[in-house]
Amino acid sequence: MDTKYIHQSHYGHLGEHSAQPQYMLKGDAVYATSFNKEAPAGKPLYIVHDNKWYATEFHPDGKTAHPLFEMRGDKIHTTTFHPSHNPSQHTLEIRGNLG
Repeated sequence: MDTKYIHQSHYGHLGEHSAQPQYMLKGDAVYATSFNKEAPAGKPLYIVHDNKWYATEFHPDGKTAHPLFEMRGDKIHTTTFHPSHNPSQHTLEIRGNLG
């Protein structure tokens, strides 16, 4: 199974480690990396269905019935259900493989 790095599209939002990958996409699950302390290690923050990310019970704000993010190619955008939705730009980017 291929694992991909997911980075913020703009750095500086999370402090000194923001240039590091914040998430890993592995199959249909999205995990926090060691640079992102949002969730317990090994627990998926999001599940991906039809390129849309739904928060799981391991997400700090709990499970969602509606998608918070949508993947469009290598760009990840917030949806109207995300509290910080911005339709004019993407929030995250897929920038490579771990192997």
